[in-house]
Amino acid sequence: MKHTLLLTLAVWITIQSGWAQNNATTIAYIAQYKAIAMKEMKRTGVPASITLAQAILESNSGESNLAKNHNNHFGIKCKSDWTGAKAYQDDDAKQECFRAYDNAEVSFKDHSNFLKNRPNYVDLFLLDPVDDTAWAYGLKKAGYATASDYPKKLLKIIDDYELAQYNFPELENEVEVEEVEEAPVKKMTADTVVKKVMIDTPMNKVITDTPTKSLNKPTGIAQINTTNNLAPLPTQTLPVQTLPAPQKDTLKKDTIKKEVITVVQTTKIEKVKIDTTKAATITQSVLPKQPIYNYPEGQFRINQVPVILGKEKMSFIEIALKYKVPLYKLFEYNDIKASNLLERDQLIFLAPKKKTGAASFHIVKYNSSLQEISQLEGVQLSLLKLYNPDLVEPLKEGTQVILFNKKK
Repeated sequence: MKHTLLLTLAVWITIQSGWAQNNATTIAYIAQYKAIAMKEMKRTGVPASITLAQAILESNSGESNLAKNHNNHFGIKCKSDWTGAKAYQDDDAKQECFRAYDNAEVSFKDHSNFLKNRPNYVDLFLLDPVDDTAWAYGLKKAGYATASDYPKKLLKIIDDYELAQYNFPELENEVEVEEVEEAPVKKMTADTVVKKVMIDTPMNKVITDTPTKSLNKPTGIAQINTTNNLAPLPTQTLPVQTLPAPQKDTLKKDTIKKEVITVVQTTKIEKVKIDTTKAATITQSVLPKQPIYNYPEGQFRINQVPVILGKEKMSFIEIALKYKVPLYKLFEYNDIKASNLLERDQLIFLAPKKKTGAASFHIVKYNSSLQEISQLEGVQLSLLKLYNPDLVEPLKEGTQVILFNKKK
């Protein structure tokens, strides 16, 4: 009896020791890769908790042969479209082909892309991005794994190691700054609306002869509204800056280079008159291609509906997490297609828009669309189309858009 108890105790100690060792390995693994998982969540929308749980399960916390020798932390097989390095080992069948990577981070990125770009996983991205349970069962349904208890295994790992905490932006300071893959896009601000461009003008096209050292004020150039009004003002003028006169030795026989002020968003200048001696003037107005918004920072209201001004290149998943709005709802509220990043500065509603506007009509101030009017006025796009069945897009300046049901 005594020997039996000692044997049982020895087995129990061995099991506990092994569990403690495995637990420590997993904790270290999470610490090593949590920042990558959080960064991938912002980039693609795959929950960080799901990414970490899958990596822990598929790679045995980085201890599997595929992870150690080939940096494959998710057990992703080659598939027909894979053109990278390959590794072979027994799995469901003998000597199956698995993807191999240069480092673990590439494996994490490929895992996110694998889910994001394959049609059988598209329904996952309609789920709430912080709903671990829905994602776990959604992965099984989409065919990521064959084991019937795969969702339960993922959810147990998430619960045991409290991985759900990495789905929330308050831990954002733990995410390293993502490397710049493209040239940075300069943001539009009041200080950068005006820029200088060099224009070549044939000498035989010069029409003015005003010996002045500064640019005349351009007329009709759009300016950022400095008031708290919600509607953009596209017809006010911008301040100009004095430019030095060109040196005589820079003048050429056939052409002359002059510095001219224009607006960042504009695509063309219709006419330019250039002084043959020292100055240049803009004689035609330049219309903005899109409105220049002037709204407060953070959350505010349009037509009593909460809204923010989303900035170009901002992540939709980041907005959904910050304001606790399901990602698919964000697209639904704003009548836009699902995507990763905002293509331009735009209003993003955080709740359903109203059925009618705060005013009865909206007068179009520049060529626009009903979708844009829907955002500016906080009125549902589908209803605007019902209220204005005869309008043809694009809506021209001066068009009157009805914001209520005339029948009622």
